[in-house]
Amino acid sequence: MRKIGLKGLLTFVIYLQMVSICFSQLVKLDKKIPIEENALIVSGSFALLPNGTFIFTDIRDENNQIKIINDKGKIIKAWGKMGPGPDEFSGLAEIDYQNPYLAIMDAGKRCIHIFETDLDKFRKIGDILAWEATDFIKLYDKSVLMGGYITSPKGKGYIVFARDFNGGNTQYILPFEYKYGERSLSEHQKTREEVSGISSRDYADIYEDDLFYISDVRVRVIKTNLKTKKIEILGKDPKNFRALVMDKKTRNELLQPQTGKGKMQEILNKFSFVTRIFVDKDYFGLIFLNREKKVGNELYFVAYVQIYDHSGKVLYEGQLEDFYTEEKISPLVYQKGTGCLYLLGMTSSELGVKYVIYKYQIKL
Repeated sequence: MRKIGLKGLLTFVIYLQMVSICFSQLVKLDKKIPIEENALIVSGSFALLPNGTFIFTDIRDENNQIKIINDKGKIIKAWGKMGPGPDEFSGLAEIDYQNPYLAIMDAGKRCIHIFETDLDKFRKIGDILAWEATDFIKLYDKSVLMGGYITSPKGKGYIVFARDFNGGNTQYILPFEYKYGERSLSEHQKTREEVSGISSRDYADIYEDDLFYISDVRVRVIKTNLKTKKIEILGKDPKNFRALVMDKKTRNELLQPQTGKGKMQEILNKFSFVTRIFVDKDYFGLIFLNREKKVGNELYFVAYVQIYDHSGKVLYEGQLEDFYTEEKISPLVYQKGTGCLYLLGMTSSELGVKYVIYKYQIKL
């Protein structure tokens, strides 16, 4: 066996350090944007507008359901009164923006509001009935793709479907059995039994005609071409992703008032949860959270990113610098073509809720 001299060893160590530095720069924290105090009460979604401002929904603000916040974290515009009237809202949740259209899910009215935007003006052009939608919404070709559950006229279940801006045409896109990345109903049922008891969420993003879909409890990405209907299953568990698996005893304890809260905290501490997915021309990525950062007596989630090429080859895995949050759902905005990724962190205390936007730069 050939021996490595001191000079060779030093060269090898320097090489490893350079490789480590290069890879550490692939996803780098650019800046943090603290949002001004009391600007957001409860926000679960946001989008980036062409002028660099952020548009948020605030499901708990009765007088300002829609808020525009600049890159300094200051509110510059807010509107949207809560109420039953035709120009009022009933709890705005998920949001998506694709120039010049803005779509916002109304959880109370069970519909999607569609706006046409021009600089800082928003003109409502219609509503789409969407009582089946429970998770994400994505704009695509003057229609809105939705995550939830719907049954087709032929009696088949789907977890992704779409309606055009007029609300008159429904397309059935992703069959029910693909929810956790399985190809058959029998495989789906097995996974469903492992994760039942926890309210799961689904996420998606689109690049051109390709839809990338994922459930929050499995690293299985469903890539669907919206034109050809071709479906692929991609994704590989990172070493530190702890997939949710529960037994009957745990599920029963979750249902009991005296043990439910404590058992839920144990589950959040023990398992990993996917929180968003994003896609660009040459790659797609997912963010998952592990509850492992201790600050004082509190335990917070930290974020990890996993990036693939479109064929499913892993390009990068790593922790997102500095980020931590209180909730297992972290809203995300990805600016296609720029590599800019914005992730929203939230922490609370007796003084109130604090939101911070973390901006990362991806360079692959």
